[in-house]
Amino acid sequence: MGIKWFLFTLGFAGVSIAVAKDLYVTSYAGPVFRLSFTSHENEGYTLREVERTFDCGYNPSWLDFDQATGTLFCSNEAFTIPNAGSVASFFKDSLSIINNVTTDYGPAQSIFYAPNRLGLAHYMGGVSVLDTSDPSYLKEIQSFHYSMDKPGPNATLQDKPHPHGISVDPTGKFVVVPDRGADALRTYAVGRDDRLVELGPYYTEPGNGPRHGVFVKGTSKTFFYVLGELTNSLHGFEVLYQDSGTLGFKQFYNDSAYQTGFGDMSGKALPAEIAVAEGGRHLVLSTRDDGRSEYRGERSDTLVTYSVDFETGGLTLVDLTASGGLWPRTFAISRDGTLFAVANGYSVPGRLLVFARDPETGVIRDREALATWTTDLALPDGQSISHVVWDEEPVGSIPEEVTWSLAL
Repeated sequence: MGIKWFLFTLGFAGVSIAVAKDLYVTSYAGPVFRLSFTSHENEGYTLREVERTFDCGYNPSWLDFDQATGTLFCSNEAFTIPNAGSVASFFKDSLSIINNVTTDYGPAQSIFYAPNRLGLAHYMGGVSVLDTSDPSYLKEIQSFHYSMDKPGPNATLQDKPHPHGISVDPTGKFVVVPDRGADALRTYAVGRDDRLVELGPYYTEPGNGPRHGVFVKGTSKTFFYVLGELTNSLHGFEVLYQDSGTLGFKQFYNDSAYQTGFGDMSGKALPAEIAVAEGGRHLVLSTRDDGRSEYRGERSDTLVTYSVDFETGGLTLVDLTASGGLWPRTFAISRDGTLFAVANGYSVPGRLLVFARDPETGVIRDREALATWTTDLALPDGQSISHVVWDEEPVGSIPEEVTWSLAL
């Protein structure tokens, strides 16, 4: 089944919405959902469940698509049981399982950095690569493990390496893994047979806890923006492509998530997700447990939008908007930029909202969601929705052609 698209014009000037029919949602309580986002003429929009499965594992954490084969891949962080982790493949329309393979412990985020190469960041201390060329026979082909001599400044959350995110650079030649526990950006080159070649870490300031990052290709420079989870911060780096075939970073930006001065709400608000839209012209992040916003009379956490200067990498604050609930761990922007789906994992019940968004300005229309969907399925501590994706090719997908210059 292909993506079905509809065009609608909202009540603010000049913005048409192309509505992607399906979204996929994971919950730490176990299920994976397929949802239908539909417009009803003169009656607004609805979100409804179409399919669900519990075959990903105990604690589904992240989703990736292979649109060429119609396959959905689900990482199971499995943090409610000891020493576990897995990845499952599904037919995306029916959510019928194809294969499930055991991985290193705790896969938190994954990305296709090359065709048939799924890279995973494992919260329990490593990075791995799966060969997905045959969705019915997933196999791990690489695994990297890390250790620390002593805990970081935050001894509880930096007791050991905790890789949390994974990103591929615009050339497709390098992969970067933010490690919250080690205050490191772990770097890799993409070598022969699209396997990762470890290049070594770049260390950030102690105690920042880098979580997730995104690349932006500017006019003449490339930039990398990283969330500092433990200091409620956002960091900007110029990416340095070295003659030696390695990757370096030169920091030029360091501020709170809200551009209110480094240290504001440090240790209280927790940045969660970061993404870019409009080819990198806009950068969006979410923060958890900040309570700075309000939605329909209720306390809400916050979404932050910046515009990016392609010459310098500088950031200009565009807007602070409500996430529509509590603990927005994850969000997804439609490829055309007109729809913003945000998952509030600690709202009771778990709450997914779809807001209209203006791709020209980057502003999210948070006064009233186009549609809302909730689930009562949650862990005993209240954790629920962990990831959401639109059923479409992601922004910044793998480059179709890459000219290799590394002899690895």
